[in-house]
Amino acid sequence: MKPSEKATLYRELAKLTDADFHLDRSLAFLLGQKPAPQKRAFLEGLKRGLENGQSIAESIQTHNAGLVGGLEIALIEAGERSGKLANAFNHLTRYFSVMDGAKRQASQALIYPLILLHLAIFLPELPAMIVAQEEDHPLRRMVLALIGLWVTLFGLTALWRWLTQKATESATVDAWLNRVPFVGTARQHWALARFTQVAHACLLAAINMSETVRLSGHASQSGALKQASQVAAEMIGEGEQLSLALAETGDFPAEFVHGIATAEEVGRLDEEMARWTAAETMLANEAITRASLWLPKIGYALVALFTAYRIILMVQGIYSGMLKQFE
Repeated sequence: MKPSEKATLYRELAKLTDADFHLDRSLAFLLGQKPAPQKRAFLEGLKRGLENGQSIAESIQTHNAGLVGGLEIALIEAGERSGKLANAFNHLTRYFSVMDGAKRQASQALIYPLILLHLAIFLPELPAMIVAQEEDHPLRRMVLALIGLWVTLFGLTALWRWLTQKATESATVDAWLNRVPFVGTARQHWALARFTQVAHACLLAAINMSETVRLSGHASQSGALKQASQVAAEMIGEGEQLSLALAETGDFPAEFVHGIATAEEVGRLDEEMARWTAAETMLANEAITRASLWLPKIGYALVALFTAYRIILMVQGIYSGMLKQFE
């Protein structure tokens, strides 16, 4: 499902749950609205799990594993265990609403460079088509260039999706992607925002600290934080404090660890996690905004250089043909 579809789904579930509707009745009501195929599959999977005696989180994980991520399962499980399921659905609504806005902003930033790139292929060939020699085939060159462009774009998109999926489990791949200018910064902030969001929900559900850290690391969708969280969870299980365990891994920002240490000392850890969730979400959005401002400019510059190169080749081709005629 798209982030916008997930935001709508969890918003509806939050409203029904908050109004004390029984979940079976809520699912029947939503299924009666003739939802989209993926939304229907999610609701039907949840319904099957509940009918088999599973919990909500278990139902989603069993029957909807391909539609949800670790963040959703962890938040719903924490909300279910704390009796604050509506809060978990509201958390997911806000998260996917922000993610949808961020993706839209990033997509809009790429529109103009793509248009210019197509024009850079098309426009330099127009004069060549008018004065083309018999041995020259500008139309064929243009078609081949467009095919090459789209094959490259699809290949890069598929590669990026594969790498981001791999980065949820591999700390090495995650670290490399975090070095990508602009995008890497946003990825790091989103990962910590997901970590603290689940940690906040788990603390409200009174889940033990070792399990809280393990669940939060899995929900972060970051291979580095997941690996660090597993190490920290083992240390906490052996009696270490949360802040010291997080600091020992070396994968969490120092400022975050210091804030957790202070909150741990005064007994306001849940408030600190909520504050970091809001702060990291804001920083992730700011990083995406910066990327949407600078990446098009970089794209414009590259397209301008490519266009100039194509024009020079075109002029050389035209004049070389004219010189041959004179000769």
